[in-house]
Amino acid sequence: MAHIISAQEYRNEETVAEKLAVADFTVFLSPVFEIDGEEYQVVLDGHHSYEAAVQAGVEPEFEVQSVRDNDTIALLEQGRVEDFLELHLIDGEYRHIATGKAVW
Repeated sequence: MAHIISAQEYRNEETVAEKLAVADFTVFLSPVFEIDGEEYQVVLDGHHSYEAAVQAGVEPEFEVQSVRDNDTIALLEQGRVEDFLELHLIDGEYRHIATGKAVW
């Protein structure tokens, strides 16, 4: 199973509460890619929905996006993993979403 990672640390509690109220637990992921023999997926959207799922004690609904959904996935298809990761840096370093531990 791939490590699910994110570089967005900020969570707006009001947004999380809204997601929780409507049971919006959908998290959009990149396709699986590999670095040094390890498989990863990046949370592209749904950080607040993930937190809402955690608070509700339910499994988030992971949905893998394609290049049709998110054109930055073309970078992965071209083997430009570092460019893809740099593009998705938001407000912190890459961390495992489940544990919060730094990836690299």
